[in-house]
Amino acid sequence: MKSESNRIKITARMGALALQVDASFLNAFIIISGENGAGKTTLLRCLAGLEPAGGQLQLGGKMYLDSTAGFELSPQQRSLGCVWTDTALLPWLSIEKNIVLGAESMDTAWLAELAEMFEITPLMQRKPHMLSTGEAQRVALARAIYKRPSGLLLDEPFSAQAPAIRQRLRLRLKSMQEHLQIPVLMVSHDAEDAHVLAHQHWHIRQGKLLTSLPHHSRAGGNPDQQIKVMFHD
Repeated sequence: MKSESNRIKITARMGALALQVDASFLNAFIIISGENGAGKTTLLRCLAGLEPAGGQLQLGGKMYLDSTAGFELSPQQRSLGCVWTDTALLPWLSIEKNIVLGAESMDTAWLAELAEMFEITPLMQRKPHMLSTGEAQRVALARAIYKRPSGLLLDEPFSAQAPAIRQRLRLRLKSMQEHLQIPVLMVSHDAEDAHVLAHQHWHIRQGKLLTSLPHHSRAGGNPDQQIKVMFHD
């Protein structure tokens, strides 16, 4: 695994939730799980720049936030791929154009590889309203990865997938993380996601985020990775 250092040291407040995160880790696949309302999605939204936060954020070797220096990149400037529970595909564009939107040029070979990986090749000329929820979710994954981001933020990206497809997607997404050598932070309630994918498994419980290394994860783990993360309500 590439030894790129990632640093999350941010504070934020969303209603009654006061978020305090202090985390250092290498490029890894991180699964975030826990009770509803504990702050899992809030954490991802802060990292994406969609919610205000103070502190420091460095992912994939790139600095996105340093409030002490008065430095903060906008969401559009952060080279992060995101998948939210609302896939937010543009209805007037084809699936192909949704995926490549915002890219400087079209890489047809890379696009075809992603389409095959996420099993959406027959869908490329369709419009979003013609897709099932599971198909739209797979398109959103391809869109998030197409521009080769510095990191991925995924909020329940497999929730609408049938079990057999979900199993295939786990392996393909893990292979993609290893290929791109980027950090992936993925919210999931599925224990099998953690078992197959997680180098690190972050648990949120009663307003606090606990961390652990899954001892039997097929993804493996690095005991030298030190992570300290806490949420306070």
